[in-house]
Amino acid sequence: MLFHSQIIIRTFARDMRQVLFLLICLMGCLSCTKDDDVLLELDKTLSDYQWYIKQKDIELNRLKERLRKSESTEDRYAATMDLYRAYQNFSLDSALVYIKQSLELADKLGEQERIIDTHLSLAFLYNYVGMHYEALEIFKEQDVTGHSDWLRRSHFYLGANVYKNLFSYSVDKEQKDYYRRQMEICRDSAIAYAPDDVIFQAERLSDKGKMQKAVELLSNNLPDSLTTHEAGLRYYILSEIYEKMHQRDMQIKYLALSSIAGIKNAVREYISLRKLAVLLYENNDIDRAYTYIHRCIDDANACNARMRMVETSTFLSVIDSAVVKQKQESRNTLLMTTAVISLLLVLLVVALILLRRKMNLLQHSEKELMRMNNQVNDTILQLRATNEVKEEYITRFMHLCLDYINKMENYRSHLNKVARKRNFDELYETIQSTRYINKEINDFYNSFDEAFLHIFPTFMEDFNKLLRPDSKIVLPKCKDRLNTELRIYALLKLGISDSAQVQKFLRCSASTVYNYRTNMRNKAINRDTFEQDVLNL
Repeated sequence: MLFHSQIIIRTFARDMRQVLFLLICLMGCLSCTKDDDVLLELDKTLSDYQWYIKQKDIELNRLKERLRKSESTEDRYAATMDLYRAYQNFSLDSALVYIKQSLELADKLGEQERIIDTHLSLAFLYNYVGMHYEALEIFKEQDVTGHSDWLRRSHFYLGANVYKNLFSYSVDKEQKDYYRRQMEICRDSAIAYAPDDVIFQAERLSDKGKMQKAVELLSNNLPDSLTTHEAGLRYYILSEIYEKMHQRDMQIKYLALSSIAGIKNAVREYISLRKLAVLLYENNDIDRAYTYIHRCIDDANACNARMRMVETSTFLSVIDSAVVKQKQESRNTLLMTTAVISLLLVLLVVALILLRRKMNLLQHSEKELMRMNNQVNDTILQLRATNEVKEEYITRFMHLCLDYINKMENYRSHLNKVARKRNFDELYETIQSTRYINKEINDFYNSFDEAFLHIFPTFMEDFNKLLRPDSKIVLPKCKDRLNTELRIYALLKLGISDSAQVQKFLRCSASTVYNYRTNMRNKAINRDTFEQDVLNL
């Protein structure tokens, strides 16, 4: 029965573990979203966002310290331009401050190419903040004829970007066509002065419908682990090409890679993360969309990129509403789940109570069975001990009988010898003598004592424990011998309690046996139960 109860307990525990495992798996499945490795990498990068901002602050402080230590106009110009570039995608207000300082320093230096380059940098900044017409005006004012190829490339690169933004935001078809043509002219001119510019080449291939060639051109020597600023721009162009190819998974991948590069370079003025948030919202990945769109609005505010704020705010309310709805649905699901779990817990408690009752019954049955087993074992032990005593005594009795037969034969032979000699006086004397009988009686008692103490080796010590301290029997010096008092109770231990039998065994009178037993009971600690206590030794 103990074995069966253990099986029940183990089976119950195993079933509970299986139920808990299924619940955990179910909860895991409910909470899972469609995870791509690149999105997980983006999540990790966002979690380290403040660390990248801190590194950017360290770089900016280093550049400011360099400007503070600059003595010549040339060095101050170089320092302010570096600060403009560092702030260009990080804080537009600060970038505007330093580019205007650079304009003043360029005028002092008086170098025309440097003055034009600084004005082009100001136009790039205007284009970022949404001042497209002001940027276009600066573009048209600059005459780069006769200047270096890199300045001409920068000039036409600015024009292509300004016309591209004007094309994107224009609603008039004729105006859009004009801006598109101008963008293509500027882009072709920029490529002519910078034939290695893969971004413009890829955009031109894309506009001509040669998507695969554009992808191959941009992907050349561009591993997914690259996180430079240029790599981020190439990832973004790739996402636009995959958008045209209607490959949303690849578009999401490269938008995420572009966002990772932007965050690691502390870029706050970007488009990638906002577009990625919108795509994830459409894919029902609401949690990520909510996180990304709020990161976008925070960065736009920190950078003071008003155009990005307007673009991001358009989707912010939509995603926030979806999050509120999702939280309400999650709350309802949680309430229902809680109700189901509560019901399961109630059923579990009922099952445990019933199981506990069954266990109590099993334990009670086990205890009863153990008690009965103990009784049976005690009986078996007693029977075994009795059998051992019987076997011991039977063996000794057989040897004793054989010894007496041999002794009687020897005694008969001795008498026969005396008789043959006709020495009747010696024969009469031998027959009358008790020496032989006394010797045999003494040998018999010795044999009895030895056998009894062999079977019950602690009898004498245990017997003394039943007597009062002042009445204990002085044990014989020979440890394997009993005195007359102990022999009486040794016979009692063997089940011989009749006084007549004891009298015959000890060859004494009935009164002697009675007196011995009476005197011994008087010395006992418990007089009334003394002889029963001896039996229990």
